[in-house]
Amino acid sequence: MSGTNNQCMQSRHNAHKPLRILCLHNAENQASYRYRVKLFLPTWHQYGIEMHPICIVGKNYKDKIILALKSKEYDYIWLQRKPLSQFLVNIIASRSKLIYDIDDALYTRQSGSAGKLKSSKPGSVKMIKRINHIIRKASLVFAGSNELALYASKYNQDAVRLIPTAFNAPENSCLSIPDKNHQLTIGWIGTNGNLPYLKLIDDATHEIQKHHCNILFSVMSGRPPEDLKTNWQFVPWSIDSEKHWLQSIDIGIMPLLDDEWSRGKCAFKLIQYMAYGKPVIASDVGANKTTVEHGRNGFLARSSENWSEYMNILILDEKIRSSMGQESKKIFFSSFERQIIQDTIADILFKYITNECPKTNS
Repeated sequence: MSGTNNQCMQSRHNAHKPLRILCLHNAENQASYRYRVKLFLPTWHQYGIEMHPICIVGKNYKDKIILALKSKEYDYIWLQRKPLSQFLVNIIASRSKLIYDIDDALYTRQSGSAGKLKSSKPGSVKMIKRINHIIRKASLVFAGSNELALYASKYNQDAVRLIPTAFNAPENSCLSIPDKNHQLTIGWIGTNGNLPYLKLIDDATHEIQKHHCNILFSVMSGRPPEDLKTNWQFVPWSIDSEKHWLQSIDIGIMPLLDDEWSRGKCAFKLIQYMAYGKPVIASDVGANKTTVEHGRNGFLARSSENWSEYMNILILDEKIRSSMGQESKKIFFSSFERQIIQDTIADILFKYITNECPKTNS
């Protein structure tokens, strides 16, 4: 933020009682909660904001009604991802200012889903109706990607704000330069449900593995990938092991289908790789297009041939790997680092309440 905006934020802090926010959030083991809610909790007080998080998942309907009725005690109700019923949303929106925070295209089928969808699944008729109603009733919609923002704008254009998923900057000790003699590692990190995306590049990675005996393909997830020709090293995900793994890889990858679900994704894998100064290769889809500056911090691939070509370039040229990794780090710190995103959110929240300060350039 600029100096003017920082002064503006400070004046708000001094001139107003703290903003009180009740955050009704997704399950605590979900990445969307960790990086779009929990990440900010230790530092909201620095902005004159009190956030009270409550997990809404698993609560009975009576308890949800009680929470909805309490919404008048707060300046904002921050609904993170979970589509509540129209009745509950109407109660909340009539008593407080509703924020809807969305980081997946829940209005469409998840990649790979088949057959009739259950009412609780992304893309089901019930879920679509709930999401559209929440967007219409929201004072603010925090969309994690341009595609999600475009969708929400169809129902409540003035409320939509683009809020990328944030990530904490690694400590300096986590940014050490790997030994030149170490085995070069190409890495992918993600949930079990996203493992099938690796099949999209299996021909390319298999060819690389055949022709470069010194290349290690490493995957960090809840289980190993299946039915692939490529031999992947499996590293079980944990909060403690994630930092070491991100430090250890040399190139980060993010293959995606070009479908509506994938176009709504927030490119979070890329943000993680970039925070650790890694060059990246990603499918030319959705938020990947705005996160990767092709030829600067990595490459955008449109075909299996592209994937092979770009992996070969980064494997064979250490200088390109190094320079693109440095550019990744610069882009991360300018656009996705936790404080940058939290500054932007705080400015939006106070501006909506007070209209005291000019709109930021963020």
